[in-house]
Amino acid sequence: MRPRIDPQDADDFAVTPAGQVYAQEIKESLNGILADRPPPNVHRTIANHPTLLPAMQPLLTHVAGDILPPREREIVILRTAWRSQAPYIWAHHHAAGLFVGLSETEIARVASEDATDWAPFEAVLLQAVDELHTQSALSDDTWKQLAERYSEEQILELLALAGVYKTLAFILNSCLVSVDSWMERPALLPADPGRTASGRHARRRDSLAGPGADTWNRRIVLQTDTGLSQLTPTAAHQDPPLHEILVRYPDLLSTAVNGRHEVNSPLLLIRRNSTDIMPDTDGYSFSATHLFADSRGIPILVEVVEPHDTWNAHSALAKILDYAGSGARHWPLHILQRSLEYTAQLQNSTGESLLAEMGYTVDEGSFLRTLESNLALGRLRMVIVASHFPPEFNLALRFLGQQLRSAEVYGVELRRYSDGAHAAFIPSVVT
Repeated sequence: MRPRIDPQDADDFAVTPAGQVYAQEIKESLNGILADRPPPNVHRTIANHPTLLPAMQPLLTHVAGDILPPREREIVILRTAWRSQAPYIWAHHHAAGLFVGLSETEIARVASEDATDWAPFEAVLLQAVDELHTQSALSDDTWKQLAERYSEEQILELLALAGVYKTLAFILNSCLVSVDSWMERPALLPADPGRTASGRHARRRDSLAGPGADTWNRRIVLQTDTGLSQLTPTAAHQDPPLHEILVRYPDLLSTAVNGRHEVNSPLLLIRRNSTDIMPDTDGYSFSATHLFADSRGIPILVEVVEPHDTWNAHSALAKILDYAGSGARHWPLHILQRSLEYTAQLQNSTGESLLAEMGYTVDEGSFLRTLESNLALGRLRMVIVASHFPPEFNLALRFLGQQLRSAEVYGVELRRYSDGAHAAFIPSVVT
């Protein structure tokens, strides 16, 4: 999507007073790891206002200092980015969070309503950001808990930090500033379900057009041994991983892969990612997360974007198109046969037995030859699975689906609903 205000040219920016100040400061921050990168789009966008960036730069530099512990500073920034649905800030500070010692799991948990796994004071920091986001003020209880550890100077610093990044979210989201191209596999911003976002995706979830759009606001009632419990949308967790859920319950994909076809067969797992299970030994590679097939031998390539992945659905789409275009080269008959047999061994079975158990009325040899032929002809289905797709990705997916003939492409949002003790995963198809 084209920015509403183009970032200033990097060379033009470099010779401005603000650009020279930035170049000096970047050498001294983050151990200088960004000193060899072009000035970021955020600075070059604000630089279009000749006096605004010089006014903001000292404050941006100040809040990046050490008045707050670096780990706590990045938790506040990431939570502000998530609540503001600011993908630019999330991508950059996902990397900064890792640099100061946050783990991928902890960063993923920043984008969650569940605070049970946080240290008590870190949970207070998350609560403080939430209150500032929704009420523009801290509650008495939160202030008291902050004051038990922070000085007045640090509490003021926290308020300024959240405010600065909220201001940046206003600018970045409204100007449609893109994540810098020099960032390798920028992290995908998790959705803030059930809320009206204040950033570039600001709209009610139930107003989104397309299949399954109303499921964000759906409430699920679960009957347990102790009675009824209501499940509500929650941020996806990395445990269990989405790809493991699909291995155990491949029929979660059935709506996507069977929706346009007369056949309604269960899906057979041929192979899961080679780095997980079976590395190749003869020069062939298998990079897609999983390969399934239906009873007619139609291959289903599945690429999964986990909540903690540092790459996004757009990258997954590019990868899966590459796999599909090289299907015959990646998966010749002997690789398919070995893959199926290995998958069967994990279940104490054989390929023939799995086919029979699934109700496939074909022998293993014929089935695999059909699968190989379909891969070579590009007669296949591609499925990208994530906990959430941004609206612009849905549009790209639908456009691509309209252009394809023998191949088909789908997105499946595998959404998590929970009451704190129980969870359910509900698939929603984007075509």
